Amino acid sequence: MCRKLFSLIEIVVGLQQIAGAFYDTSLLMLVQDRSQSNQTNSATSGNRAQQHHDISRFYMIYFNLLRISSLPLTYYLSDRGDKDSNRKITICVPLLGYLVSRPLLLFVILFDWPLEVMFATALVNGLTGGSSAFRAGVMAFASDTSSEEKRSSRLNRVKLAYGAAAMLGSIASGHLFIYFTTSHNLDAGLMVISFIFYLLTYVCSIWGLKSPPNQTQAGYPGYGRLLDEGHQESDSQAADGAESESTTWDEDQSERSRLLSDPRTREKPRGDGSVDKTTIALLFAAGVLYCFGLSGALDVLPIFVLKYPLNWNAVWVGYGNATGYALFLTSFLGVLSFSKWLKDTSLIVMGIVSFSTGMLIMAFVKRTFLYFIARIMMIFALIPLPTIRSVISKQIKDTSYGKWFGLLEICLTISGVIASTVFHSVYGSTKEMYPSICFGVSTAISCLAIIPITMVERRLSSPPRFPEN
Repeated sequence: MCRKLFSLIEIVVGLQQIAGAFYDTSLLMLVQDRSQSNQTNSATSGNRAQQHHDISRFYMIYFNLLRISSLPLTYYLSDRGDKDSNRKITICVPLLGYLVSRPLLLFVILFDWPLEVMFATALVNGLTGGSSAFRAGVMAFASDTSSEEKRSSRLNRVKLAYGAAAMLGSIASGHLFIYFTTSHNLDAGLMVISFIFYLLTYVCSIWGLKSPPNQTQAGYPGYGRLLDEGHQESDSQAADGAESESTTWDEDQSERSRLLSDPRTREKPRGDGSVDKTTIALLFAAGVLYCFGLSGALDVLPIFVLKYPLNWNAVWVGYGNATGYALFLTSFLGVLSFSKWLKDTSLIVMGIVSFSTGMLIMAFVKRTFLYFIARIMMIFALIPLPTIRSVISKQIKDTSYGKWFGLLEICLTISGVIASTVFHSVYGSTKEMYPSICFGVSTAISCLAIIPITMVERRLSSPPRFPEN
């Protein structure tokens, strides 16, 4: 039973997220502490604006290094996972990077190394694939081990594992940070816990996860694979005589009629050569626009809560992160509840509207309770991206999941890099006048993603068109 439990991809995701939550809290509080120390020792002591400018600048460089350096290996690992029919390589290599790079924060804390050392951590982490390759591998693994009917639910369940584990880690890390500080152990204890969880994650990914069967032999029956099997059957029986040929013809026609009448396979293409690239491009565009608004706002949010008017400490930061991670649960429940009545495209639009509404409220936040009201309005904010991946997976062959998910992660990563630079610049130039204006910008950009999704719905609802033989 225990061995079967640790063979689930959700367990690997959960352990990785708990480790990441401890690391993120430790890094944020260290950056804030170093920034305060620099201001105290300088002629501009008490200059809050300069302090938050330093924090914003650090995170912009850190995240951009992490994201850009991960691009080359993300596609290579994803493509290699497709060719070798081994998804574990796309999961284990990034986890090894986490295990090697992130403990450097412990040395920065204990030996008072310069904060710039963390840029090397980001670079090493990125060069091993980082979160981009890890997410692509996880989503490809989950798609391989789920049927088309349950794929949206399965991918959102993986997202739920992300959120539930990170929520627990965030709450625990905030309180443990206060404990370690008052015990004169600083926040090095958080990094020790983080390292232990990263080690457990890597062990589970190596010895716990079982690679899905070869997609072309034992995968879930996609449209392309069924047609290939039908052609192989016809070839092998071609010399069996007139009676056998007649039987085979009837069976092929029956199978063809069944496939054409199945609404789930009408959207499936006839192999990679006939992939509806327009639909894929529209889905990519929607994902990029939504990711731009989402990641840009979320990059600024940790800095915003530390500044006036909220002025949060480590405990409130932990609670704030926990409410953000709770969105994984509410989004999963939303998919579970509404997928019976709504199409995938409708679920995506519902999530976009939910996030945009919450960010619009966040643009007017002056007190802590308004922050949590804004978070409540975002209850379905994490539905769009997993559901977009689900729709993409239904348009391609199962042997191409890694490649397409890798390309999507690269596009989302580039979008995140640009968003981080733009939103930090907007925040830096408006933090004295109106610090939350960037959340209004996020609302406008996210709403634009509805346009390509509407076009996708029209294309998927149109009568199926198959190429002539």
